Amino acid sequence: MPITIEKPKATAGGGKSHLKTAPAKGDTSDSGRLAKAVEIRSRIEELQRELESLHATGTPKVVLAELHDGRSGRIDARKVAEFMGVALKPLSESLGLNYKAVHRSPSAPGFQKALRLVKRPLELLHGFFGPPESIRAWLNTPHPDLDGATALETILEGRADAVGMILENAWNGVPV
Repeated sequence: MPITIEKPKATAGGGKSHLKTAPAKGDTSDSGRLAKAVEIRSRIEELQRELESLHATGTPKVVLAELHDGRSGRIDARKVAEFMGVALKPLSESLGLNYKAVHRSPSAPGFQKALRLVKRPLELLHGFFGPPESIRAWLNTPHPDLDGATALETILEGRADAVGMILENAWNGVPV
């Protein structure tokens, strides 16, 4: 039952504040309000499940924010490599980036376009599987659409876009 706090009443005995219950507008019974709340929560849960099945999202959010530099907000190559379980050098080279430059400044503005090619598949995998361990397992599993190669091998060969396309199609329900 909702509780409202009233202003303390002045009484002869030193007056303490009193708590009063306030009925909801249009319904004076507790059981009626409770039933209505349960019904509304049930409808909300049903609508949330429907939204999830459509892959619709609510408010905008940064997926895998832990892959971004805390100060600049840009994608950090070192964090991406660590997340994927690979060394920074092969990841940098696969993206056509100079390893020394990436090592010095892993979230430089000039690296962002290349890093987005890798981060987008990771975002999709996060949507499919959730935990990083599951994502790494998928990355290291041979895939028939990659001629039996793993997604990780394909990315490190400089073909992150191929992995991204397979995942985008799967996310959007496009048949292979």
